[in-house]
Amino acid sequence: MRILRLGPLGISTHRRTFVVGLALTGVLFGLLIIALTAGKADISILDGLKASIGISVGSPGDFIVGQVRAPRAFTAILVGAMLGLSGAILQSLTRNPLASPDFIGISMGAGTGAVLTIWLIGASSLWVTAAGAVVGALTVSALILALSWRRGIVPLRLILAGIAMGFVANATTQYLLTRMDVHDAGNALGWLVGSVTGRTWTHVAVAGAVLAVLLPIVLWHARALRTLEMGDDTAKALGIHVGRSRAVLAVCSVLLAAGAVAVTGPIGFIALVAPALALRLTRNAGVTLIPSALMGAVLLLAADQVAQQMPDTLQLPVGIFTAAVGAPYLLWLVARASRGGQS
Repeated sequence: MRILRLGPLGISTHRRTFVVGLALTGVLFGLLIIALTAGKADISILDGLKASIGISVGSPGDFIVGQVRAPRAFTAILVGAMLGLSGAILQSLTRNPLASPDFIGISMGAGTGAVLTIWLIGASSLWVTAAGAVVGALTVSALILALSWRRGIVPLRLILAGIAMGFVANATTQYLLTRMDVHDAGNALGWLVGSVTGRTWTHVAVAGAVLAVLLPIVLWHARALRTLEMGDDTAKALGIHVGRSRAVLAVCSVLLAAGAVAVTGPIGFIALVAPALALRLTRNAGVTLIPSALMGAVLLLAADQVAQQMPDTLQLPVGIFTAAVGAPYLLWLVARASRGGQS
């Protein structure tokens, strides 16, 4: 058992979890190097790293890396981490591997809120979209909790209520698109597919600010989250304030998902897959927050790189690519469950 300290925060972790975290960090750094240097323009690793932190290396590296590749790569890393962390929290709270923000309608609610805001205000700036996404995610989450509450959250009711609210949110979004003018509808559709193309340092700043605020809060409640997996009675006996801890962690999960959707649009399956893969690698019995965040960042950055390297006629937004790759994983999960195995 190791104790990692970040300021006043202390995180206990097993040796295998620590090693997996280091390995994922190494893979993430390798993918970042590829994202900064691979492409039609020949840029060295050193110039790519310099340009990504604002050190001039001369044209064309300053623009290609500093203004195109680096913001796109860092956006993918931060959004992937937010989705992985959000999924890990939600799956731990509900003790259900299917309870990810995109699967139970939270991401779709964020999308509906953003599209509604664009329709009402007629603007598509990042801040307007972000505000609409947060309001939409919180509204849908409140409705899901209300529908699933019976002297506490009932996991099966939460999944069913989430799926139902997801359909409602999707139908509302489709209706709003029919009411928009062609220009706004085109912008909204381009955003709804989920993409990191064209993202700027402003998007990186927004995603970084959301993660910087919420990650310490989540880590502060990490012990409570692990204890809640043992059941409410055990958690109370160990001195955990069950209601307050669950509410704080649920709100953090929703805000992380909403922030991710606000920056890139809905990107499916990362929040579902990343915590499960992190658990398999670390072989922990309970939630693994940091490995889940790192796994989410690795998956989204890798998916974007693969999508970029495909032939021009086959290139897809990363949101569509992750959905296409994630669907077989979900089918495997269903098949495994039908055989009575544990996911």
